[in-house]
Amino acid sequence: MATNLDLPAALVTSPSFQVERVRRRTRDEVEPVLNSNGTTMREYWVLTCIVDQNAASQSHLSEMLAIDASDMVRLIDSLEKNGWASRERDPADRRRQIVAPTKEGTKMQAKLSKLVTAAEDRALDATTTKQLKHLRKLAKAILQEEG
Repeated sequence: MATNLDLPAALVTSPSFQVERVRRRTRDEVEPVLNSNGTTMREYWVLTCIVDQNAASQSHLSEMLAIDASDMVRLIDSLEKNGWASRERDPADRRRQIVAPTKEGTKMQAKLSKLVTAAEDRALDATTTKQLKHLRKLAKAILQEEG
């Protein structure tokens, strides 16, 4: 793999290039950990959201995570197949599906969260605590502006 010294300055200073490199590096550490536990990155995100909120509608999850509704159906199908989520009609609006974590799903999310954090730490091991703090602050600001 080329080092940053081999890259053109325009790429090294490009935020889009930098973000892509960080994304790829973290993905390369996180995905194998999730795959070895029978799940994917996007399934983990959905599971984390439903555990955090105790339940959410499919449409809210799609919007929150910027995942196409048809893809969200497949992700939730997989979570149900694993026994980590259940889907029920919203009694207030029969058109809506409410997705909730099962007890097994809540336990699995806690386990996966620890594994993901460790994988992210490995991916970013060359960074200092101060640099990580700045990265998290920047990412949070961008996400807040989006929403």
